Amino acid sequence: MRFTLSVAFFMFLFSASAQKKCDCDSTFTFIYKQWAEVQNMSYHSYKNERKLDVYEEANFDFVVQRKPFKVAGVMTEKRHRLLYDPSLNKAEALYIPSGFPYTNLWLDLHGKVFRGLNHYTISNAGCEFIFGIIRDQYERIPDDFVCKKVVRKGQEEIEISAETNNFHFTDYTVQKGETALDAAKKLSVMAYVLIEYNSNVENYTDNLEGKTIKVPSHYGSKIKLCVNAKHGMATLIQVEDKKGLLETYEYKNYKFNLKLPANYFTEDYLDSLD
Repeated sequence: MRFTLSVAFFMFLFSASAQKKCDCDSTFTFIYKQWAEVQNMSYHSYKNERKLDVYEEANFDFVVQRKPFKVAGVMTEKRHRLLYDPSLNKAEALYIPSGFPYTNLWLDLHGKVFRGLNHYTISNAGCEFIFGIIRDQYERIPDDFVCKKVVRKGQEEIEISAETNNFHFTDYTVQKGETALDAAKKLSVMAYVLIEYNSNVENYTDNLEGKTIKVPSHYGSKIKLCVNAKHGMATLIQVEDKKGLLETYEYKNYKFNLKLPANYFTEDYLDSLD
Protein backbone atom coordinates (compact mmCIF):
# COMPACT_ATOMS: atom_id res chain seq x y z
CA MET A 1 0.00 0.00 0.00
CA ARG A 2 2.84 2.39 0.93
CA PHE A 3 4.61 1.56 -2.37
CA THR A 4 1.42 2.25 -4.39
CA LEU A 5 0.96 5.62 -2.69
CA SER A 6 4.60 6.51 -3.30
CA VAL A 7 4.30 5.73 -7.01
CA ALA A 8 1.09 7.73 -7.25
CA PHE A 9 2.73 10.69 -5.49
CA PHE A 10 5.75 10.50 -7.82
CA MET A 11 3.50 10.44 -10.88
CA PHE A 12 1.62 13.47 -9.55
CA LEU A 13 4.87 15.39 -9.10
CA PHE A 14 6.06 14.38 -12.59
CA SER A 15 2.78 15.47 -14.16
CA ALA A 16 2.85 18.79 -12.33
CA SER A 17 6.45 19.48 -13.36
CA ALA A 18 5.79 18.51 -16.99
CA GLN A 19 2.98 21.07 -17.31
CA LYS A 20 3.90 24.71 -16.93
CA LYS A 21 1.71 27.63 -17.96
CA CYS A 22 3.14 30.03 -20.51
CA ASP A 23 2.03 33.27 -22.11
CA CYS A 24 -0.37 32.79 -25.03
CA ASP A 25 0.73 35.96 -26.86
CA SER A 26 4.32 34.74 -26.78
CA THR A 27 3.18 31.30 -27.91
CA PHE A 28 1.48 32.63 -31.02
CA THR A 29 4.51 34.83 -31.75
CA PHE A 30 6.73 31.74 -31.54
CA ILE A 31 4.43 29.70 -33.79
CA TYR A 32 4.24 32.30 -36.53
CA LYS A 33 7.99 32.96 -36.37
CA GLN A 34 8.66 29.25 -36.92
CA TRP A 35 6.03 29.06 -39.67
CA ALA A 36 7.63 32.02 -41.48
CA GLU A 37 10.86 30.04 -41.83
CA VAL A 38 9.18 27.12 -43.59
CA GLN A 39 9.60 27.10 -47.37
CA ASN A 40 7.97 23.71 -47.77
CA MET A 41 7.26 20.69 -45.62
CA SER A 42 5.97 17.13 -45.71
CA TYR A 43 3.99 15.42 -42.97
CA HIS A 44 1.58 12.58 -42.19
CA SER A 45 -1.97 13.47 -41.18
CA TYR A 46 -4.58 11.35 -39.40
CA LYS A 47 -8.15 12.57 -39.10
CA ASN A 48 -11.26 11.44 -37.26
CA GLU A 49 -14.28 13.57 -38.16
CA ARG A 50 -17.91 13.39 -37.14
CA LYS A 51 -20.18 13.37 -40.16
CA LEU A 52 -23.86 13.47 -39.24
CA ASP A 53 -23.17 11.50 -36.02
CA VAL A 54 -20.98 8.89 -37.77
CA TYR A 55 -17.20 9.09 -37.32
CA GLU A 56 -14.88 8.64 -40.28
CA GLU A 57 -11.13 8.08 -40.09
CA ALA A 58 -8.54 8.60 -42.82
CA ASN A 59 -4.79 9.04 -43.29
CA PHE A 60 -2.99 11.30 -45.72
CA ASP A 61 0.55 12.28 -46.59
CA PHE A 62 1.01 15.88 -47.72
CA VAL A 63 3.73 18.01 -49.23
CA VAL A 64 3.01 21.73 -48.88
CA GLN A 65 4.85 24.58 -50.55
CA ARG A 66 4.16 27.92 -48.90
CA LYS A 67 5.07 30.53 -51.53
CA PRO A 68 3.62 30.20 -54.04
CA PHE A 69 1.12 27.98 -52.24
CA LYS A 70 0.80 24.47 -53.70
CA VAL A 71 -0.20 21.14 -52.17
CA ALA A 72 0.37 17.55 -53.24
CA GLY A 73 -1.34 14.82 -51.22
CA VAL A 74 -1.81 11.08 -51.26
CA MET A 75 -4.45 8.98 -49.53
CA THR A 76 -2.17 6.76 -47.49
CA GLU A 77 -4.14 3.51 -47.86
CA LYS A 78 -5.75 3.89 -51.29
CA ARG A 79 -2.79 5.73 -52.88
CA HIS A 80 -5.00 8.12 -54.82
CA ARG A 81 -3.10 11.39 -55.34
CA LEU A 82 -4.31 14.96 -55.11
CA LEU A 83 -2.90 18.23 -56.42
CA TYR A 84 -3.91 21.78 -55.64
CA ASP A 85 -2.24 24.62 -57.50
CA PRO A 86 -4.30 27.83 -57.31
CA SER A 87 -2.20 29.39 -60.07
CA LEU A 88 -3.68 26.78 -62.43
CA ASN A 89 -7.15 26.45 -60.94
CA LYS A 90 -8.21 28.20 -57.75
CA ALA A 91 -11.61 26.48 -57.49
CA GLU A 92 -10.65 22.88 -58.31
CA ALA A 93 -8.15 20.20 -57.34
CA LEU A 94 -6.76 17.42 -59.49
CA TYR A 95 -7.66 13.86 -58.51
CA ILE A 96 -5.21 11.22 -59.77
CA PRO A 97 -6.62 7.71 -59.11
CA SER A 98 -4.30 4.78 -58.47
CA GLY A 99 -6.66 2.45 -60.34
CA PHE A 100 -10.04 2.45 -62.06
CA PRO A 101 -11.29 4.73 -63.67
CA TYR A 102 -7.65 5.54 -64.60
CA THR A 103 -8.64 9.06 -65.58
CA ASN A 104 -7.37 12.18 -63.87
CA LEU A 105 -10.17 14.55 -62.94
CA TRP A 106 -10.41 18.21 -61.97
CA LEU A 107 -13.00 18.42 -59.20
CA ASP A 108 -14.66 21.30 -57.34
CA LEU A 109 -12.76 21.83 -54.07
CA HIS A 110 -16.01 22.08 -52.12
CA GLY A 111 -18.24 19.89 -54.26
CA LYS A 112 -20.10 16.74 -53.28
CA VAL A 113 -17.58 14.42 -54.98
CA PHE A 114 -14.30 15.89 -53.75
CA ARG A 115 -15.19 17.38 -50.37
CA GLY A 116 -18.55 15.84 -49.56
CA LEU A 117 -19.00 16.27 -45.81
CA ASN A 118 -15.29 16.48 -45.04
CA HIS A 119 -14.72 19.28 -42.58
CA TYR A 120 -11.88 20.76 -44.64
CA THR A 121 -10.34 20.38 -48.07
CA ILE A 122 -6.89 20.28 -49.65
CA SER A 123 -6.63 24.06 -49.92
CA ASN A 124 -6.63 24.13 -46.09
CA ALA A 125 -3.52 21.90 -45.89
CA GLY A 126 -0.50 23.15 -44.00
CA CYS A 127 -0.62 25.01 -40.71
CA GLU A 128 -1.60 28.55 -41.62
CA PHE A 129 -5.33 27.82 -41.88
CA ILE A 130 -5.70 26.14 -38.50
CA PHE A 131 -3.32 28.59 -36.81
CA GLY A 132 -5.56 31.37 -38.10
CA ILE A 133 -8.70 29.73 -36.69
CA ILE A 134 -7.22 29.25 -33.22
CA ARG A 135 -5.67 32.71 -33.13
CA ASP A 136 -8.96 34.28 -34.22
CA GLN A 137 -10.75 32.54 -31.34
CA TYR A 138 -8.03 33.67 -28.94
CA GLU A 139 -8.41 37.28 -30.04
CA ARG A 140 -12.19 37.06 -29.54
CA ILE A 141 -12.19 35.31 -26.17
CA PRO A 142 -8.65 35.50 -24.69
CA ASP A 143 -9.83 34.86 -21.13
CA ASP A 144 -11.01 31.36 -22.11
CA PHE A 145 -7.53 30.31 -23.29
CA VAL A 146 -4.75 28.57 -21.41
CA CYS A 147 -1.28 27.93 -22.84
CA LYS A 148 1.11 25.54 -21.16
CA LYS A 149 4.18 23.44 -21.79
CA VAL A 150 3.44 19.71 -21.73
CA VAL A 151 5.05 16.38 -22.52
CA ARG A 152 2.88 14.28 -24.85
CA LYS A 153 3.96 10.95 -26.30
CA GLY A 154 7.45 11.62 -25.00
CA GLN A 155 7.81 14.92 -26.85
CA GLU A 156 7.91 18.46 -25.45
CA GLU A 157 4.96 20.43 -26.76
CA ILE A 158 3.00 23.60 -26.15
CA GLU A 159 -0.72 23.11 -25.61
CA ILE A 160 -3.16 25.89 -26.45
CA SER A 161 -6.65 25.15 -25.16
CA ALA A 162 -9.95 26.88 -24.54
CA GLU A 163 -13.20 25.77 -22.95
CA THR A 164 -16.46 27.66 -22.61
CA ASN A 165 -19.66 26.96 -20.70
CA ASN A 166 -21.47 29.42 -22.92
CA PHE A 167 -21.54 27.39 -26.14
CA HIS A 168 -24.93 27.96 -27.74
CA PHE A 169 -26.70 28.55 -31.06
CA THR A 170 -28.36 31.72 -32.32
CA ASP A 171 -30.43 32.41 -35.43
CA TYR A 172 -28.77 34.07 -38.40
CA THR A 173 -30.46 35.24 -41.58
CA VAL A 174 -28.16 34.49 -44.48
CA GLN A 175 -27.25 37.54 -46.53
CA LYS A 176 -27.33 37.99 -50.29
CA GLY A 177 -25.27 35.41 -52.17
CA GLU A 178 -23.86 33.73 -49.05
CA THR A 179 -23.08 30.02 -48.85
CA ALA A 180 -22.30 27.98 -45.75
CA LEU A 181 -18.62 28.70 -46.42
CA ASP A 182 -19.25 32.44 -46.63
CA ALA A 183 -21.35 32.54 -43.46
CA ALA A 184 -18.82 30.44 -41.53
CA LYS A 185 -15.91 32.66 -42.55
CA LYS A 186 -17.87 35.82 -41.74
CA LEU A 187 -18.93 34.57 -38.30
CA SER A 188 -15.71 32.69 -37.42
CA VAL A 189 -17.43 29.32 -36.99
CA MET A 190 -16.97 25.89 -38.53
CA ALA A 191 -18.73 25.50 -41.89
CA TYR A 192 -19.41 21.80 -41.31
CA VAL A 193 -21.40 22.57 -38.14
CA LEU A 194 -23.80 24.66 -40.19
CA ILE A 195 -24.60 21.56 -42.24
CA GLU A 196 -25.00 19.20 -39.29
CA TYR A 197 -27.24 21.47 -37.23
CA ASN A 198 -29.41 22.88 -40.04
CA SER A 199 -31.72 20.66 -42.07
CA ASN A 200 -32.03 23.42 -44.68
CA VAL A 201 -28.26 23.41 -45.37
CA GLU A 202 -27.20 20.43 -47.48
CA ASN A 203 -23.69 21.32 -48.62
CA TYR A 204 -20.99 23.95 -48.53
CA THR A 205 -21.70 25.80 -51.75
CA ASP A 206 -25.48 26.23 -52.19
CA ASN A 207 -26.73 29.81 -52.12
CA LEU A 208 -28.53 30.16 -48.76
CA GLU A 209 -29.72 33.72 -49.23
CA GLY A 210 -32.73 34.56 -47.07
CA LYS A 211 -32.64 31.34 -45.03
CA THR A 212 -32.56 31.44 -41.24
CA ILE A 213 -29.96 29.07 -39.86
CA LYS A 214 -28.62 28.16 -36.43
CA VAL A 215 -25.05 29.37 -35.89
CA PRO A 216 -22.79 28.33 -32.98
CA SER A 217 -21.42 30.98 -30.65
CA HIS A 218 -17.89 29.52 -30.78
CA TYR A 219 -15.79 27.33 -33.06
CA GLY A 220 -16.25 24.62 -30.43
CA SER A 221 -17.08 24.25 -26.75
CA LYS A 222 -13.59 22.84 -26.27
CA ILE A 223 -10.59 23.49 -28.50
CA LYS A 224 -7.10 22.07 -28.14
CA LEU A 225 -4.07 22.72 -30.32
CA CYS A 226 -0.71 21.15 -29.53
CA VAL A 227 2.46 22.26 -31.31
CA ASN A 228 5.96 20.86 -31.18
CA ALA A 229 8.06 22.92 -28.76
CA LYS A 230 11.00 23.02 -31.19
CA HIS A 231 9.62 23.46 -34.71
CA GLY A 232 6.25 24.95 -33.72
CA MET A 233 4.07 22.96 -36.11
CA ALA A 234 0.78 21.35 -35.07
CA THR A 235 0.85 17.82 -33.65
CA LEU A 236 -2.74 17.61 -32.42
CA ILE A 237 -5.98 19.47 -33.03
CA GLN A 238 -9.14 18.49 -31.18
CA VAL A 239 -12.53 20.20 -31.18
CA GLU A 240 -15.66 19.31 -29.21
CA ASP A 241 -19.20 20.68 -29.20
CA LYS A 242 -22.29 19.96 -27.13
CA LYS A 243 -22.59 16.45 -28.65
CA GLY A 244 -19.01 15.53 -27.79
CA LEU A 245 -16.03 14.99 -30.09
CA LEU A 246 -16.39 16.86 -33.37
CA GLU A 247 -12.96 16.34 -34.92
CA THR A 248 -9.46 15.13 -34.13
CA TYR A 249 -6.34 15.56 -36.26
CA GLU A 250 -2.87 14.26 -35.51
CA TYR A 251 0.28 15.20 -37.41
CA LYS A 252 3.70 13.57 -37.42
CA ASN A 253 6.81 12.82 -39.49
CA TYR A 254 7.47 16.45 -40.36
CA LYS A 255 10.30 17.25 -42.75
CA PHE A 256 11.14 20.84 -43.62
CA ASN A 257 12.63 22.72 -46.55
CA LEU A 258 12.99 19.70 -48.81
CA LYS A 259 14.88 19.73 -52.09
CA LEU A 260 11.98 18.99 -54.42
CA PRO A 261 12.17 18.50 -58.19
CA ALA A 262 11.24 21.66 -60.08
CA ASN A 263 8.22 19.86 -61.57
CA TYR A 264 7.07 18.26 -58.30
CA PHE A 265 3.68 20.01 -58.17
CA THR A 266 2.62 18.94 -61.63
CA GLU A 267 0.22 16.33 -62.98
CA ASP A 268 2.95 14.57 -64.98
CA TYR A 269 5.29 14.20 -62.02
CA LEU A 270 2.64 12.98 -59.56
CA ASP A 271 1.20 10.66 -62.18
CA SER A 272 4.62 9.02 -62.55
CA LEU A 273 4.87 8.08 -58.87
CA ASP A 274 3.99 4.67 -57.42
